[in-house]
Amino acid sequence: KKMTAIKAAIDKWEEKNGEDPAEALKVMLCGQVPPIQKMDANLGRLANCEHLALSSNNIEKLTGLKALKKLKVLSIGRNCLKKLDGIDDVAESLEQLWISYNLIEKMAGVEAMLNLKVLYMSNNLVTKWSEVQRLAALPFLEEILMQGNPIYDDFIKVGTYRIQVAGRLTRLAKLDGAPVFIEERQLGKEFLMGEALVARFGNLDTVFKKMDENGDGVLDREEIDHAIRNLGFPFEEAELDALMKHADMNNDGKIQYKEWIYKLSGGRDGGDAKG
Repeated sequence: KKMTAIKAAIDKWEEKNGEDPAEALKVMLCGQVPPIQKMDANLGRLANCEHLALSSNNIEKLTGLKALKKLKVLSIGRNCLKKLDGIDDVAESLEQLWISYNLIEKMAGVEAMLNLKVLYMSNNLVTKWSEVQRLAALPFLEEILMQGNPIYDDFIKVGTYRIQVAGRLTRLAKLDGAPVFIEERQLGKEFLMGEALVARFGNLDTVFKKMDENGDGVLDREEIDHAIRNLGFPFEEAELDALMKHADMNNDGKIQYKEWIYKLSGGRDGGDAKG
């Protein structure tokens, strides 16, 4: 089946734009007819490129990027990518990665992009929170787009999608086009703490009984602090204060059983925090 080669696509772009590819800052190779299937070393002709667009082709693998040392934006949505293998060639310079509408399930390799600020990867095949957790290693990540992934579809239904993302990616400013609020981060960390406690003890009912050290049927700040520290969960003093303030619905300085279940199930009724 005939495909457009990278060399031919760049030649066509040069002819159309009247610009030297070696000097161009932005090169658009989108929607070639027939489509591009393979990236190769001819991309090295774009040594000065800061924004490369290869969307709406038939690309299956990230290759040929090693010479693009100045690349800041890579747009490669609507292709056939299954992995991020090869992205490390531009990891040092890349600030935005647009990879929506591909076939990516696992995000191994994303951790190398330490300067990444924006990640658009809607409509892929991500199913596990462990893959989203990889993004926590990126210190400057401020915006992501995840709509249309199975993980989005599954957890938006039960109402915990946004808080689970915000709890994991605490520096995120925008999620799926909407601002991330401080309250979502707080709720997310509380929900994830609940999941960690459930993983240790089985369910929130058992967790409550284990944490209630003096057996008086309520949890005070000291008991909660002690349990969290024993678990090794990353919870700041101010976050613990906020948990106590918001969970203590009757303002008696202690957390009742029903308050506890409601809070750590992400504001939903029920005896476990799984989801």
